[in-house]
Order: sequence, then C-alpha cells, then structure tokens
Amino acid sequence: MTAKVRVGIVGTGGIARARHLPCLTENESAELVGLCDIKPDVLKKAGDDFDVAARYTDYLEMYDNENLDAVVVCTPNDVHAPATIAALERGINVLCEKPMALDPTEGEAMLAAAEKSGKLLTFGFHYRHMPEVMAARRVVDSGELGDVYMVRVQALRRRGIPSWGTFVHKHIQGGGAMIDFGVHLLDSALWLMGNPKAIEVTASLSQRLGKSPNVNTWGDWNYQEFTVEDQVAAFVRFENGVTMMLECAWAINIPESRENISLSGTKAGLEVFPLSVNKADHEMLTTWKPDWIADAKLDPGAHQAAEFVNAVRTGGTVVTKPSQALQVTRIVDAMYRSAESGEAVKL
Repeated sequence: MTAKVRVGIVGTGGIARARHLPCLTENESAELVGLCDIKPDVLKKAGDDFDVAARYTDYLEMYDNENLDAVVVCTPNDVHAPATIAALERGINVLCEKPMALDPTEGEAMLAAAEKSGKLLTFGFHYRHMPEVMAARRVVDSGELGDVYMVRVQALRRRGIPSWGTFVHKHIQGGGAMIDFGVHLLDSALWLMGNPKAIEVTASLSQRLGKSPNVNTWGDWNYQEFTVEDQVAAFVRFENGVTMMLECAWAINIPESRENISLSGTKAGLEVFPLSVNKADHEMLTTWKPDWIADAKLDPGAHQAAEFVNAVRTGGTVVTKPSQALQVTRIVDAMYRSAESGEAVKL
C-alpha cells in the first residue's frame, strides 16, 4: 500500500479525543476519513475539532460507505466485540481499545474473526509503548535477570474513580478498576514475562469506597449506580512455575497513588516505574538506574498509532497480539469468578 491508510473511529469520547484522534491526525501515513458515535453532540464536536466531514451514528454504515483500510474502536467495552467483528468481516484492520472484550467468549469470537479474515487485529495496551516498559523488555531479553520466578504488580490510585462515561456500570464495562486500569499493568507484566500460560487464579474484590460519596480527585461519580469493584487483590500461578501477586484499586487509603511492575529473577530483580535493576555482586548489594533511556520523550499513544498504521501499510507486525490480549481477558475473568466463588479458578 502506497497511499495513506484510510482510518475510521468508532466512539469519539474521552479516549478517542485524548489519544487516538490527535495521534492519527499527526501521523503523515494516515488519513482520518470517518467518525462514528451514538451521541450526535459528541460526534459533532469531534468532527469539527479534527476536521472530519463524514460522520455516522451507526458504525456499520461507516464501514460500508467509507472504503476504510482500518478502524479504531474506542467505545464502551460492551461494543468492542461486535464493532470489531463487523469490521474484520468486511476486510477492515482493527485497533480496539483495551480491554479486549467483556469476557473470554467474546474475545475468542474476535480472535476467530481475525483469523478468518486474515486482517490485522491489535489492542490499545499502550503501556507496552512506554519508554520504561520497552527498556525493561530489553533488560529481560538480555538475560541479566536470570530466571524470573516472582512478579508483583501494583495499579493503585489513592482516590481516582472515573466520574464520566459508563465506568461504574458492570453490564456495560464488565468490571471496574481491574478491567479498566489494572489490565494495563497486567498486560505489560505478562509481556515482560514472555506471556507464559496462566493456570490458576485466586482473587478477592471490594466495593467499599465506590458505593458511597467521598473525596475523589476525579470529581463526583455515580455512586448510587456503582456495580463494579473499586479494588482487587489476586494471586496468579503460571505453568512455568512463575507466580504473580497483583493489587489494583481506583480508590484505596494509601499515602500516594502508585504503579509498578517488579520482576524477581535468580540473578537480579527489576523495577519498571521508576526503572532500576537490583543485584548482589562483588560482595555488595547494588542498584543501578539509567541515566538516559532511548526515546525517553516518546509519546506512547503516537508510537502505538504509528506501529498500527505502518503494519496496515506494509503488512508488518505489531507488539500486541490478539492471543495475548485474550489471556489478559481470561485472567481478569478468572479473578472475578474467584472473588465471587471464594475459591481458586483453574484455567
């Protein structure tokens, strides 16, 4: 393909306006040719702000009328699967925002549609495109850590419950803090681990702070209709013997919000945020931190968009594979099932 990639956007709300619309507008190899949103006022503002004339309230009409090469799906989670599958069936490449789907059954249908169509399907796990995460992957690939056997993941906000959109409605989103926020850190951790297969998940969850009015740095939220979790604690076992402990919360009483992935290996350990490597050598305990990271000022959203557009143009590859996104969905689903049953869930 030598011409610009013709791209449409399904869902022109917060994530589209904050990331995908500006990143695609600035990409010289892409052309935004169509927008779709069920809310006419939101659609009009996005179309006016980003100078896109073709506007639809039905994504099927956009797919059928705009001769699209690619589409970015930025809808609430319950529309991810149908919008993605419909695009793939029409021969359109897809970048779908995270999470993959509401549950593994939907995710499996999306993967099957991609395999049948032969088109590209990837997902918006943009943490993989952060300079620190890419640098951490280079450290892991070098073998400096030895055999990684223990992983700790933290995705914790002191008080940051989303106060817009449909985030607090389980029937629309499939879950709360974990499916919205925790999946980013979980996905990146799995990528750094080499995506081993999870075999057992144990988890508990809480709605203690989300279901009553309280201090929230992101404004007032709809606590009366809060049907998701605000906190999750989980333990995951993998077939290669590695274990993972995970903590995730939209709102929890800690001194400050924090995000981190920690990998412990037989030769060294690695912390991702901020990046450091911890070792025992020369009869000393040492910690090294980088003075400079390649592409330190790189915007993850722009890097993700460029990778997707380039892959569509050239038939190249992307870092986030559908099978990897499906494992994230399976693990999160197992967390919810374990929390509900009070028992470990086998995968």
